[in-house]
Amino acid sequence: MTISAIHTEAPQVEVQSFSRRESPLSSGTSIDFLERYISQLSMEKELLRRNAESCISMLELHIRKLATERELLLREYFDPLQRSTLEPQANLGSIPIASLSPFLGASDMCNLSATCKQVYDQCRPAATKMIISHLSTPTEYMSHSDAGSLVESICLNMVETLFIDAKRSSGKALLAALCNKSSEMKSLRSLRVSAAAETGDFLVNLDRFMMGLSEGQISAIHLSGFRSISLVSRLITRQHTSLERFKVDYFVNGHETDITDLPVMPRLRTFVFDVADVVHLPVGHIGNVLRNIVNKDTVDTIYLPHMQISGQSHEITEFIDLVKCFKNVRQLVIRFRKLPLTIREIVNLRETFESLPAVCISDHFIVMLDTWATWWPKQSSIWPTADKITGLSVFREQIDFESLGTSASREWLRLSKEQKNLWSRRIALNVVKLYLKPTTTSS
Repeated sequence: MTISAIHTEAPQVEVQSFSRRESPLSSGTSIDFLERYISQLSMEKELLRRNAESCISMLELHIRKLATERELLLREYFDPLQRSTLEPQANLGSIPIASLSPFLGASDMCNLSATCKQVYDQCRPAATKMIISHLSTPTEYMSHSDAGSLVESICLNMVETLFIDAKRSSGKALLAALCNKSSEMKSLRSLRVSAAAETGDFLVNLDRFMMGLSEGQISAIHLSGFRSISLVSRLITRQHTSLERFKVDYFVNGHETDITDLPVMPRLRTFVFDVADVVHLPVGHIGNVLRNIVNKDTVDTIYLPHMQISGQSHEITEFIDLVKCFKNVRQLVIRFRKLPLTIREIVNLRETFESLPAVCISDHFIVMLDTWATWWPKQSSIWPTADKITGLSVFREQIDFESLGTSASREWLRLSKEQKNLWSRRIALNVVKLYLKPTTTSS
């Protein structure tokens, strides 16, 4: 029986109405009429009560039936789980590990293999293979033969992250052992290489390693200590379509003059290009990378602190317009040889990123962060108390008007009423929130 089958409609109660002229009382009708009328109402009331009790009884019956069905379903659901707990060997022996492993990540395989020896044995492709998800350069000394033995003992198909450190001899040996086996590393997604200005065999082995990887399988790459941007470009050529995190944090070759384009990285979300020794970089090289990012709303970091981006004034202006498309960044740091923007354009640039509280814009750099930069003075040295943070004070501190040949007070007067409200009610409020964060430790 379903709830829709229960009839809950009460019987119609017909109540006779009388006009003042036809009222029985007014016409001297005896009191018997009222008694019969009251009796009729009492009978109808009793009928309604019985009908309600009948509906309630049917509902209770239906509820009991549903409870019984629920109990049966729960029993059917939990009984197999209880049997699997009581009889683990019978069920585990029937798990098709060989069929499942290609569809599981390395961490899942590690967790699965840790449940019991039987599963562990089935997970291992050979008796001597180890299942690990992260392979890092050993800290102790390792010869080339030791590195070869280590690589042979690992199930390379399960490795998801790899760190090669050329500052250690073990790192060079590990890369030499892996350079011909990278095609086996089907699960590798994150690669970190510290080249430490190495040349010769190390770079040859690294190039062979990168060429052996499947095209478009790496999502995060961190390269440091290479001698040229051209080398970095060559290394990521086969992985540029899948890269989401790209970080290059140092070059050691001094000032480069022959700089090739970086490949476009359409899925990029983090772009860190911290090149300490490059004097300038044509704006087209960086603009081409940013322009070809498909989903600009997902980009969280654009960090280009030390290179000096150069180009004609209209090229730099177009580049700034492109940068404004990345409205959800949490870190935006760009340096220019010269920033050819008007005061109005610079103010508009700051207002575009109103949610970022830590900002400093000059005639040659842009710094916009969601946290206070560690190299800046303490916030308390700028604003002794939070109530000192006003739209005008933030306007004065976040744009270096002196380097731009004007003053904050003069430019504040030129703002519209809407702009002043934006600085006072939104930008300054975000600065106050950062100021009041207990975890802020500026130095």
